[in-house]
Order: sequence, then C-alpha cells, then structure tokens
Amino acid sequence: MLEPDVILARAYARALRKRGAAVESVRTAQAAIAAADTKTPDVIVVELQIPMHNGVEFLYECKSYAEWLNIPVVIHTVLAAEELAVVREVSEQLGVRAVLHKAHTSIDEFCNVVLDARTARPL
Repeated sequence: MLEPDVILARAYARALRKRGAAVESVRTAQAAIAAADTKTPDVIVVELQIPMHNGVEFLYECKSYAEWLNIPVVIHTVLAAEELAVVREVSEQLGVRAVLHKAHTSIDEFCNVVLDARTARPL
C-alpha cells in the first residue's frame, strides 16, 4: 500500500490485517518499487498524491515490468472525481479495479474492495 499519510496507512493496514491480509505500507514511490521487488504484491493500493511523484506515473512504472503487469490496482485518493478523469481513461491499461475517494469510503468498504480486487475486472 502506497500511502503517504502514516496515520491513515496504519489504520488501513490494521483493518486489512484483521481480515487476514498481509500488508506492506510505504510512503514513497521508490519505497513501493523496492518493496515489490522483494515480494510481488497481490494488489497495489495507491494514493495518487504522493511525495516527489505522481501516482499515475508510479503506476505506469510498475506496469512497465512484465512480472507486475497483471497485479490489480486500487486507487484510494483524496483527489476529486473530476481530477480522476484521466485515470479512468487509462484504467484498463493500468489494471485499475476500483477508484475510491477517501472522504466517501469507510474502512470496511475500503477493505472489501481491496480484498475483492484480485477477482474484479478493470473499470
């Protein structure tokens, strides 16, 4: 999970772990790439507003590696819906299974979507 907010990352990770998921939380795109190099994730959860990078650029970089091409992606962001139009246009190419707006998504809904992302079809 690529989440720059430490408090939110802890809350989301705790909730996912309670449901039996293994979670690796990182704050930067570089740390996410390094973590995925160590252990390929089942699902990539990403906030698009990340330090020193754009979340979409990060996803393009991830998808440039053949072994990460089929990893499903859940975008969990503070960006407004109108700012996500570009992401929706390239969602299939990036393997996006869901786009969640943090202000309108409960932790339970977040967990359900992340855990179901492995079987969901791209947007």
